[in-house]
Order: sequence, then C-alpha cells, then structure tokens
Amino acid sequence: MTKNEPEGDDTPGDESTPSAADLGAEEVNADDLASGPSTPSGFTTDQYGAFINSILLGSEAVRGMREQMAATLAPAIRSMQEQVAKSAGTFALGIEAYNRAMLPSAEVVTALARQLKNMPALTRPGDFDEPSPPQGPYSDVMDSPRSYFQATEEVIESFDDLHAAITKLISKTPELPLVWRGVRSADWGLHSYLYRHLMEVNGVVPPAERPTEPQPYPDEDQMVAAEREVLRIARSDWRFDNLSALETFARVQHFGGPTRLIDVTKNPYIGAWFAIELDATTESDDARLFALATKPVSREGKQQPPDSALSLDDLGAARDPFWHLLETNADRQLFEWGTGARRRVWVPPAYDPRISAQNAAFILDGVPITSSKLAPYFKIEGSTYWRRNDLLASASIYAKMFQSTAKPRYNARNFAPTFSFRISAEAKREIREVMESRFGYRRSYIYPDMSGLASHLKSLPLDGSAG
Repeated sequence: MTKNEPEGDDTPGDESTPSAADLGAEEVNADDLASGPSTPSGFTTDQYGAFINSILLGSEAVRGMREQMAATLAPAIRSMQEQVAKSAGTFALGIEAYNRAMLPSAEVVTALARQLKNMPALTRPGDFDEPSPPQGPYSDVMDSPRSYFQATEEVIESFDDLHAAITKLISKTPELPLVWRGVRSADWGLHSYLYRHLMEVNGVVPPAERPTEPQPYPDEDQMVAAEREVLRIARSDWRFDNLSALETFARVQHFGGPTRLIDVTKNPYIGAWFAIELDATTESDDARLFALATKPVSREGKQQPPDSALSLDDLGAARDPFWHLLETNADRQLFEWGTGARRRVWVPPAYDPRISAQNAAFILDGVPITSSKLAPYFKIEGSTYWRRNDLLASASIYAKMFQSTAKPRYNARNFAPTFSFRISAEAKREIREVMESRFGYRRSYIYPDMSGLASHLKSLPLDGSAG
C-alpha cells in the first residue's frame, strides 16, 4: 500500500478487489466455512472476508493498498487460518477466534483505509528505511532531559510571566492545535508510564551516571509486547473483557497502571497547575510546562493537514489497538506512527469526574523511528547532533523542540512542534496562590472525588492546627 508523497498529487485508483492470495495468504477452504454459523455482524465468514476485501480497494483514492496492506494483514490472516484448522472439531471456537482475535474488525479496517484515503502523507519512506543503530552512550552535553530542553525553553519567574508566555504562544500558533502537560521537575522527561517502567526493567542507566555503553531503551516492538500482556491480564484474569483496548488502557492509567498514554490537558493553566502542584519531594526543583502541537506547521499556501483526534466511533473502538497491526517500520511510517509528524489525541468519555475537571486528554504515538537522515533536525551545534539515546532519555515520543517566543516555521520533515517553559522553583508558590484565588484551581477542583479527598487528608497533620 502506498501513500502520496508529501505535497504530491492523488494517484488514480485500481478498483479491483484483492483475494486472500493477493493479501499474501492461502485461501480458506470454503467448504469448511460457508455452512458455519454467521459472525456477530450477521455475515458468514466468506461474506465477512469479501466485505473486508471490498473495503480495502473499493475506491480510486486507495490505489496500491494491496501491497502494503498485504504485509500488514497477511500474518493475521495466516494466524486465523491456523486457528480455524486447530478448531475443526469445535467449529464455534474457530469462528470466535476468527472474529475476536485473528482479524481486525470490519470497522477497524474501514477506519484504517479511510485514514490512508483522507490523510495526506506527511513523511517520506526513505527517511525511515535505515533506522539508526545505538551510537555509543550519551552525548557529552547530556546530563538529564533538562539538557535537551534548555536550548529552546522559556523561563517563567512569576504568574505574569506564565500568563504572557501562554498568551504569546497561542497568538503565534493560531492554526496549530495545542495540548499541555506539566511536570513537577524540569529534570523529568516527556515519557509515558509504560515507557519509564520498561526503562527500569531493561536496566537503562540515566545520563547523569555517565555510562560508557549504549543503553537498552525500549523500542516499539517491546512496547507492543507489553501492551498485549496488559490486555491479556486485564481480560483473562480480571475479566475486563467488554472494553476496547483504548478504554482499557485509559482506566488502567487512571488508577496508576503502566500504559503508553501520555496525560495532557487542553487547558494551559491546568497544565501549569500540575507543574507547580505542591509536593515536598519536588518543591525546591524548577518545574516544566510542555505545549505539544498535534500536527506540523504547513507550508505557506498549502492546505492544513486534518486533525488527528481519535474517537470511540472509529479507530479508538478497536478491541485490539490499531497500531499493533503495524509490524514493521515501513507500516508505521505509512500511518505516521513514530515519525513525529502526527500525534493522535484522544479525549476519553467523562467516566470519572477528574476527566471533565482537568479537561483531560491523552497523546498516543509510537517510539521514535530515528535515522541519520533525520539527525540534522536535532542539532546541538554545528554538525553535532543529539543521539538516539539522548532523544529517548528525554521523551518516549518525538519531541522536536521549537522556540516559544517565535512563530514556528515549516520544516521539510514535518515534525510537529513541541514547546517548553521552565518554571523556577521560586515562582511556584506565587503561581499557586494566584491560581487558587483567581481561577479556583485547588486540589478539590482538580481531584473532585473521594480518592482525591483521601489523598489530601493523608498529607495533613490533622492536629487541629488548620482550624
């Protein structure tokens, strides 16, 4: 399956319908399946397969999908055939495995095809065909994620500084959707909990300890394997079997479990509140507020790329994550997964009062696919570039940093901008006081549930001194 090259023209389509052989798999014996029970959608299995095939190449806009989709779906089809063969004596079990595990649902296939049809290509396959290998330990200037962010950060010394910086950035990025994330220490990176967990499992040594060898940072394959384990345990042991993968991950995340989701908010002041939230372990540290654009800056005169929001009526409804179908870097580049060009945002249903109170959302993206062709976009100075270890120590997704004080400019590789504000430790108290008195942002507002109350009570002496 091919996509338009960046800034290219649409290619006329091939309206033929692929067979199972076109998709890289042997045909299933029709006599074994045609007389069986229908799938939950009302199709027989033959009709179901034909329906999926007709979706894949049913319009002119998706010419060439046969080759790439074959690479993506053929393993799933072969697995389905093996499962059906093993279940010959218990046909119903074979059908259940076919529907629930082996092939993506018709809705997911439709959604993936629609993405390829409607979303322009933002990256070039050639930029990712030779991923960079480990390049020694860390750069000499890399002490912590702060080292990576500091060249472009804006320093905040007061609430007035914060308000002015937010206002200025928004005014300079009117066409860029932004989401915000605050962290209590400026030395912390932009990582998902699952990525941090796997760093610990792998024994990654942080740059501050000056290791002399390459570090075993998690890659996309390890992240996917961990997610499959999370889903297996949630569904088989805990019996949370009636939720989509995205909803399962969101609920695990809500209760402090490891997922690839990165918590963000659509409200910059809520993001800042999380950065300056009172915590004895980080109160003396500078904090950091990130602003992440969810799409790249468009070339002047060119059409804006469409929004990358997910919903539970589309890709987000899948029982298994759509990105688990992307088994190679070529597949991932095709769907802009791990390329830094398209950050998918999901605003979950308000199943918990915190979601509404925090204007919460999640960022989803793949582990960065780094290569020598992209290195010049991550310059330290001159011809010295940040290494892969440096980038992964700083973020589990691509974080191409831009100056927040200047209007972001188009870049040929379409990296979506990331901006950073370092809030000085001395400014935290004053900003908290203003947010509480003027905005009403306090713990009871941000965490408006019994869990929030219990957590707050544990932090108090409860000796009557509070009056």
